[in-house]
Amino acid sequence: MKRATPRFETRVLTRQDSADLAFFFSTSANTLRFAQRLGRPATRIPLRPRQDGKIRACRPFAPVVPTYGGREQAGAVPKRIIAFLNAPTNRTLARGGMTAGNTNFGEHYCLADPVISRKCGVPDLYRFDLVGTQCDVDRVNADLDLSWKRTGGPDRVPNKHRRTA
Repeated sequence: MKRATPRFETRVLTRQDSADLAFFFSTSANTLRFAQRLGRPATRIPLRPRQDGKIRACRPFAPVVPTYGGREQAGAVPKRIIAFLNAPTNRTLARGGMTAGNTNFGEHYCLADPVISRKCGVPDLYRFDLVGTQCDVDRVNADLDLSWKRTGGPDRVPNKHRRTA
């Protein structure tokens, strides 16, 4: 007997529910803390889509995600982020990636960012260590403000803040 494929409910965000940022966090909550410090509208990418359902954005956003795996490219992007960005609408509306990492990962620091950038064809916006510094928060906010102002909204984000270890 063939096993039924589980169907997950997808919640389409309204214009009011959609936000500048879509972030994902699990145990450490580093990306949550960074997103909160930015003080911008933010939507959480569900940790448990089977229970919480999936989301579909309805306006442009910048994803804020952690890097997993430490020293391996395989697994650097959390599976829930891959699923979220594999949805055609979400992929189309993503305007660039911001990634948390750990400088202890050395050359693999924030490895999720170039993976997302390459797969989605979006700029590698910003990389920050763990929860980021106040300088990181200020730079990201200034860049997003300028970008949103130039384009009349979060439609395009320049690829200018590349931070490396």
